[in-house]
Amino acid sequence: MLMDCIRRFGLLFSTHLLLLMLLETKTICGDVPPHYWETPYSQPYFDNSSRREVTATVGQAALLHCRVRNLGDRAVSWIRKRDLHILTVGILTYTNDQRFQSLHTEGSDEWTLRISSPQPRDSGTYECQVSTEPKISQGFRLNVVVSRAKILGNSELFIKSGSDINLTCLAMQSPIPPSFIYWYKGKRVMNYLQRGGINVITERSTRTSKLLIAKAT
Repeated sequence: MLMDCIRRFGLLFSTHLLLLMLLETKTICGDVPPHYWETPYSQPYFDNSSRREVTATVGQAALLHCRVRNLGDRAVSWIRKRDLHILTVGILTYTNDQRFQSLHTEGSDEWTLRISSPQPRDSGTYECQVSTEPKISQGFRLNVVVSRAKILGNSELFIKSGSDINLTCLAMQSPIPPSFIYWYKGKRVMNYLQRGGINVITERSTRTSKLLIAKAT
């Protein structure tokens, strides 16, 4: 009999304690803003698969790719670090320099800063910034280089009339192998159709081009 009373009292006490805890939890939760319960992955974050350092050639468009997951209703801006100049917000351009443009496809996580005809002065750090509170940003380094070409060997070549000429040109400081390498005679591009016996062999992997002239005169 005594044990039954103790068990009933213990069950009643536990029930009241559980009810009290639920009431306290409800009171506390009612005062917490909704974003308190958001998981870290429901907030915007950067996809680090993008290249953070990009090398571009003078005159050829430079592209900086920024990927933001879970963006929601926030905005993505591109900022030039050296002078904190806002270049773009969303897909709108906020600079008088129309070479800068933000590219974005609806539904995509990618926001790309495109710089047309980049110059060496455009080298530096650019930030992809998201309008969270506080703001989050990711830096990208752009290097703009001037491609150069060099003919290997002596600068002067003396040959006998009727001999063959073999010249090799090396393209330097080019971020990607060039699709074409043109040979000039003076200021004019050599026209292979005007004279037979001229052959050009370009190897993209080694960034070299060979000019072969048979029976030079």
